[in-house]
Amino acid sequence: MPEKACPRCQQPMRLDTQSGFWVCPNKHRVPETLDEAQARMKAKGERPSVTLTYRGKLEARTKSVFETAHDYLWQGDPTRAVQIFKQAVDLQPDFVDAYLWLAKLTDDPTQKRHYLDDVLARDPGHIEALRLLMVLNGEMTPEEAERSIQAADPRRQQAEGAVKATTQTLICPVCGGGLTVDETSGRVVCKFCGYLAPLEKRSDREGGTLGVALLKRRAQAVQWVIGERLLRCKQCGTERTIPAGRLSQVCPFCGANAVIESDALKTVEKPDTLLPFVVTEDQAKLAIRERLNKLDQRMAGLLDDNRVAHAVIEGLFVPLWVFDALVNVSQTTTDQRMPNSRDQVRTFKPYENIQFQDGMVGVPVFGMKQPPILKHISEYELSSAQAYDPKLLARTPAALYDIDFDAASLTARSHITQTMRDRYERGSGQSVEVKVYANVLQMTFTLILAPVWIATLYERDGEIRAAVVNGQTGEVALGESRKP
Repeated sequence: MPEKACPRCQQPMRLDTQSGFWVCPNKHRVPETLDEAQARMKAKGERPSVTLTYRGKLEARTKSVFETAHDYLWQGDPTRAVQIFKQAVDLQPDFVDAYLWLAKLTDDPTQKRHYLDDVLARDPGHIEALRLLMVLNGEMTPEEAERSIQAADPRRQQAEGAVKATTQTLICPVCGGGLTVDETSGRVVCKFCGYLAPLEKRSDREGGTLGVALLKRRAQAVQWVIGERLLRCKQCGTERTIPAGRLSQVCPFCGANAVIESDALKTVEKPDTLLPFVVTEDQAKLAIRERLNKLDQRMAGLLDDNRVAHAVIEGLFVPLWVFDALVNVSQTTTDQRMPNSRDQVRTFKPYENIQFQDGMVGVPVFGMKQPPILKHISEYELSSAQAYDPKLLARTPAALYDIDFDAASLTARSHITQTMRDRYERGSGQSVEVKVYANVLQMTFTLILAPVWIATLYERDGEIRAAVVNGQTGEVALGESRKP
C-alpha cells in the first residue's frame, strides 16, 4: 500500500482507494491526484478476464454491466461492485454468474445461501456453487474445497494388509441363534425361537447429488484401494480376513453371519435400499434350463458337446447404482429443400435450433465387474425397494461394489445422451437433417442391492460357462463357454 507524508502533521498517510483520499492517523484527508491514480492503475496492471459459467445467451447490456462490476472489484470497491452485480440480475434474472459473485461478496450466511440457491435453481449442476454451499453447510472445509479445485483426482494408494472392519452380527438377541429371512412374509426371524426382528424404517433420502459426491472425492488427498478386510467375529471372537468384494460373510467357526458397516479407512458406501428376491432357487434353475433349450443353444450344441453335466447356483445381492438425470437438449434442424411458393418463402427456415429440458429416471448400472453378463438383466421394478437393513442379509449374502459411482456415472451418462439422440434426432428425408446434442445438467444416484442368482454351468466337454438370473423378473443371461 503506497504511503506519503501528511502536509499538515507530517504523519504517514495511506490511500483509501474506495474514497480516493489519503488519510493520516490524525484523520487529515488529501485527495488523490489524477497522476497518482493513473500511476497506481498502471502499476496494478490490467484486470484479469473472468470466465463465465452461464450456459445461455448473454445479452450485450448484461455483459457490459457485469464487466463494470468487476472493474469496481479490481479497483478495490466491493460495495459498488455489489450494486452493479444486482443491476445485472435485474437485467437478466437467469444470469447465474451475477448471483455467484453476489454470494462470494457477502459475509451474511443467510444471504450467501440465498444467492447460491439462486444459482443452483437455474443450473443444478453448477460445480462452484455446490462447492461454496458445501463449505457453508460444513460438508467440506475451506482447505478441502481448495484441494478439490487444484487436484483432478485423489491419489490412489493400495492399503497394506487387511483393513479392520466393524460389523453387525445377525444373531437373535433372545436366544443367540442365527437370524434368517422368511421367504413368504419377507420378515427377519430367528429360526430357533421364532423372534421377529424389527427392521429399519424406509429412509427419506432421495439419493446423492453426483456433483457433491465427486467434489467430496476430489477433496480427499488419498483414495484407498482395499485388498482384504479384517473381521473379528462378535460371537466367537475369531479374527479372519474376507475379500474386498464381500459385504457379508458367515463365520466358518461358529456360523454367525456378519455384515460390514464400515472400515478403518471409511471406504464402504452403505446401500440405500434393497430389492427382495421374488424368484426362488428352483424357479431360477428352471429358467436357466428353458433358456438352454432354446434354438440358438441347441444349434451351438451340434458343433460342441456343451450340454450341462451339473451346475452350482448361488443367490446373491449385488450392488446396483441407479441414476436420475436432468438433461438439456439442443436440437438443430437443417432444411436443404427449396421453397416453391411465396407463402413458403416467408415461413421457410433453412436452419433452426431449439433448446429444451428432458430427463431420465432409474438408469441402472451394476457395480460389479464380474460376471459382465450382469448388464443383460439390469431391468428391475424399483418401486418394491425396501429400506436397507443389514438384517435383510441374514439368508442371502451380499457383494460390495468394485465399480465406483464415478465410473458408473460415465456409463449412465453415455446411455442417457444416446437415448436423447434416439428420441429427438429424426428427419424427413435426405434434405432435412436433425442433429441433437444432449448435456446432462444434474445427476443423482442411489445404491441398491439387487437380487441375482449366479450359476456356474459345467459342460460335458469340460468347459464351463456362467449364467445369471434376475431374482425379481426371472430374466436369464448366458455367458460364453470357456476352459477352466
